[in-house]
Amino acid sequence: MKSVLLHINQDPGQAARLAAAMEVVRAHNGQLICLQATPLDAYFFVGDPFGGSYVPSGIFQTFRQNEKLEQVRIEDTLKREGIDWQWLHAEGSAAQTIIEHAKFADLVVLSQPEEKETILPRRAPLAADVALHVQSPVLLVPAAGQRFTNSSAAMIAWNGSPEAANAIRQSRSLLRAAPKLHIVSVSEKGEKPSLDDVRNYLARYGVTAESHDWPLDGDTVANALIAAAASLEAEYIVLGAYGHSRLRETVLGGVTQDLITTSPVPLILAH
Repeated sequence: MKSVLLHINQDPGQAARLAAAMEVVRAHNGQLICLQATPLDAYFFVGDPFGGSYVPSGIFQTFRQNEKLEQVRIEDTLKREGIDWQWLHAEGSAAQTIIEHAKFADLVVLSQPEEKETILPRRAPLAADVALHVQSPVLLVPAAGQRFTNSSAAMIAWNGSPEAANAIRQSRSLLRAAPKLHIVSVSEKGEKPSLDDVRNYLARYGVTAESHDWPLDGDTVANALIAAAASLEAEYIVLGAYGHSRLRETVLGGVTQDLITTSPVPLILAH
């Protein structure tokens, strides 16, 4: 985790994801890549009878001034904390710019979606777009609640899928640093995935883990995983993202979509 890409945006989750990103950078003696994306499409207005659109210069200048003030504030924090960083600015949608700059990132740090991102069931949050299109894991941090420090137990949500296996492979360095590791498989009807395969894989990298076959008890898989994390005092959950299509999960619901929007603990996602 030498290269950590952090989404910079003036929103309620920024303080929590900045703190999480700094923890990872400190632990791995890495560099923080701060990516500030200006979403121009959010500031276009229809301004003439022919349907043309433009950004009023005054509004855009004010927005850029606020961005620069935010940059100064965050860079002051990084200096005080002794963090090595690089600052990048790009114009375009947040998802597109993050995906473009994540090519050489070992980890992408985002926030759990705000409520307004989840009001419309067909609208996928930023985390979904990014997790599906980057090759690195995504650390998704709640704006409030459990902080990410990697100083207590971690939990793997295992369902036997290629996505879950990929999440484990990509998170090995974080899992090695966790003081305690749990592998949880939620019991559903049908064939149960082997927990031994995961334990054996991790053991080859010097990582020991306890395995748990967690009961569903008539609840959803997402709620069962949240309950398991609380019971096991896990600081974060590692899981494969979107084993089903994102469209299906966004419209009909699914484990990834439910956890992205409701998990009280940080998530590490990989597709």
